[in-house]
Amino acid sequence: MLRPVTAFMIVLGSALAHPVLATEGTVAPVKVSTELTAPIQQAVDKLQAVPGAYPAVSAVIVQGNAAPWIHIRGRLKADQAAEADADTLFYMASQTKSFMGLLGAVLDRKGVLPLDTTLSGIWPQLRLPAPADPHRITMADLLSHQEGLTTDTLNNVTAYVRNIPAAEYPHWLETETGTRDPGFRYANLGDLIYGAALETRTGRNWHDWLDAEVLQPLRLDHGITSRPSRMSPGRFAWNHQWDGKAWHALAPKPDALMHAAGGLFASGKAMATWMQANLGSAGAGGALEPFDFARAQQPVAVAHMSDGQINCDGYSLGWYSCSYKGQQALMHPGSYVGTVSVTVLVPSAHAGLALVVNSDSAMEGVEREVMKAFIGLATGQDGEAARLDAVVAAFPSRLAKTVDKRARAMAGSRADPSWGGWSWTPGKEELEACSGTFRNALFGPMIVGTASGEVTADIGARHLVLKPARPGLFAATDGTLEPAEPVTCHPDDGTIEWRHRVFRR
Repeated sequence: MLRPVTAFMIVLGSALAHPVLATEGTVAPVKVSTELTAPIQQAVDKLQAVPGAYPAVSAVIVQGNAAPWIHIRGRLKADQAAEADADTLFYMASQTKSFMGLLGAVLDRKGVLPLDTTLSGIWPQLRLPAPADPHRITMADLLSHQEGLTTDTLNNVTAYVRNIPAAEYPHWLETETGTRDPGFRYANLGDLIYGAALETRTGRNWHDWLDAEVLQPLRLDHGITSRPSRMSPGRFAWNHQWDGKAWHALAPKPDALMHAAGGLFASGKAMATWMQANLGSAGAGGALEPFDFARAQQPVAVAHMSDGQINCDGYSLGWYSCSYKGQQALMHPGSYVGTVSVTVLVPSAHAGLALVVNSDSAMEGVEREVMKAFIGLATGQDGEAARLDAVVAAFPSRLAKTVDKRARAMAGSRADPSWGGWSWTPGKEELEACSGTFRNALFGPMIVGTASGEVTADIGARHLVLKPARPGLFAATDGTLEPAEPVTCHPDDGTIEWRHRVFRR
């Protein structure tokens, strides 16, 4: 259910949802202040010059009704010449939740799916592990991460393997979730369930609803998409990981993995409009009501995320409410293998920053510092240029530590004695016994075969290369800089085991 909020949060939410615009007799700025843009541009350009930082960066700043500042540099894919531009689509990962929160507010106002609708109102026969009660968990709880449930498998399947149809959710919620302490805990599960509940209630999936009720009214449907197959392949930035010597490029997410908790690609140009709409810039909100933005931005949960400088103590239907040097801001980060992003809004300054890079080279800490600096710069605080200088100076060391940590993890995994010394060379009959199609109810089919001299396994959108280790045991890698996972073949009973799940022929 919607939780009570403190008086502080009510006042803060009101301030965030109703930013001060240029009033009659004032003149809106023609362009974003260089005092705001120049330090950010200098920092991201210097960072990009460090080998292994990121092939491409998109930095977008809005301020009042001024023309947005859009600074995009670099390559869509590190080993190709194509350059990113204002229409390049970068994966936004968990920033999708801020869009879903606005959708939830719109559909609540229209009576399509009221936020006080409970899970039992969607699935009357749903049974959850005690003490979770489907009669008490609402759509608002789901979008504000207060549903009191936890899962590893559903998050993993939807992010890396396959789409879970809405009709399957009651079963998997009963069998694949556990309970946790009440209150706020950030996770993907709430948005995943909301998307399934919306489709169950209306017969239309969340992709269609988001297009119709948010992206099209804001005129964003050509610059933001949850279905990459509908856009030209040449518009997408690939994700990247750095191994200390070379880039490992990772293909853009396919449609099947674009889920309600992390399922949007967005261009820099579109993110400028998105921020302006959320800040209340004249005309940017399209056909949406100011109340929709206010409802989506209003803190309803108590969050606990602080590094001693920035304190994020509230969460709405898709935004963290944060305080830095006494200045209030809304923000939401996003990350996935090979990409990191963040959007931060400073309503008192009517300013916003959207920053995304197509690598994960120690970037989450960097973007947190850039976010602080932006809030400070937008509100006239001292010392923020020095903060950015410190970020740039410290980055090579941070990146080296990240590279070393990954290398040691992979080397340590390879040296693990459980692999049996990598002495197995399977014969034709052994490979045939472990080949074919194997099925698991949650993960779906696993297709194992041999191609170009390699043993491979395809599980939904996941492609694994299986390296023989010892009889019956393969080491599975997926092209990322992560340690191999065990895949065990049991030819006698026609099964394969992966991630503690049995797949049967």
